[in-house]
Amino acid sequence: MDNKERLRLLFESASWSEEDRRWLLEYLDMQDQGALRQLMEAHFLADATSPPPPPPQAERLLTLIHEKIQQKKPQPRLFSLKERGWQKLAVAAVILLIVGKAILFFLPASPAKKPPVGPDQPANYAHDQPPGRNNARLTLADGRTITLDSAANGGLAQQGNTRVIKLNGQIAYKNTGSGKAVDASLFNTISTAKGNQYQLILSDGSKVWLNAASSMRFPTTFTGKERRVEITGEAYFEIAKNPAMPFKIQVGNGEIEVLGTHFNVNAYADEPTVKTTVLEGAVAVKKATARQVLEPGQQAAFGPQGGISLSKNVDVAYETAWKDGFFWFDNTDIHTLMRQVSRWYDVDVTFKGNIEDDGFTGKISRNVPLSKFLNVLEQYELHFTIEGKKIIVQP
Repeated sequence: MDNKERLRLLFESASWSEEDRRWLLEYLDMQDQGALRQLMEAHFLADATSPPPPPPQAERLLTLIHEKIQQKKPQPRLFSLKERGWQKLAVAAVILLIVGKAILFFLPASPAKKPPVGPDQPANYAHDQPPGRNNARLTLADGRTITLDSAANGGLAQQGNTRVIKLNGQIAYKNTGSGKAVDASLFNTISTAKGNQYQLILSDGSKVWLNAASSMRFPTTFTGKERRVEITGEAYFEIAKNPAMPFKIQVGNGEIEVLGTHFNVNAYADEPTVKTTVLEGAVAVKKATARQVLEPGQQAAFGPQGGISLSKNVDVAYETAWKDGFFWFDNTDIHTLMRQVSRWYDVDVTFKGNIEDDGFTGKISRNVPLSKFLNVLEQYELHFTIEGKKIIVQP
């Protein structure tokens, strides 16, 4: 079955499976905008010459389309549909807005109020910020620091029997001899500022991706009965398997224990909870006397108070989108959304006026300038002012 036929069947079916929704969103990511618009308008606007249904019926259709894509999710605000060409809004509910190479799919405000954003539309801001980049600061055991983006490829430092090497935008720890007890007392710290991210390979072969405004403290080599690190902020881990030496992560007032797995940890101090999401394998999340074992597709969360909550059937691609170069919002309120913007673009955010805390659903590349990102959000009756490294958000 070709893509055109599958799209036709999807939009004529009464219900969509999870596989249908995932296929559609992946297809939209890759599809040419012009060709997609022609294909979908041909289906939705086939009866454009007939009188449009009354607004309530139009709103119900738009709601149905959105529910199919975001089934079982809290519904974000639906804007009123006032113009005769309401069918185009139904198409826009699943057609992507293209901003350069950025892709966003949000429920639209009325096009009568806001023109669509195109790749040639100029930014409306006197100041702008570039997207984040690969950079971090490495603090060695003796207190010396290395700024990694300006360091040359090759050997950076010798830490006991471990050599620190930079290659192709990441660092790796390589054992050059048998581990000694003294090496276990040598700790390094890697930290990313706002607007930075970085990758590293630990001495056991485990891989770590650090998001913006994050840090990890770790031994230069692992000895003894366990492998232990401490993190703040957000990190994605692919842990080398070693059942004889479990890997443990100290995060806030909790701990994560793993034998070998892929998982994401979000532990920003300005977020309400610490969240651990498992992609492969299994981990155990501990807090005080509480312990929760997670399997793939599950997420544990805990805050300063209370125990550990468990969520099943979590969209792991959503939780790790940052590692793959995307913002991904799923009925995300504007305050949570702007905290992510603040960390990635290295800006402070201030809110003025009565801003409705409605949900946004969408996906956009992290490689676009701040102005392009904000231009898209302004489609939804928000206004932004950039003053140096400060963003003012107003209704």
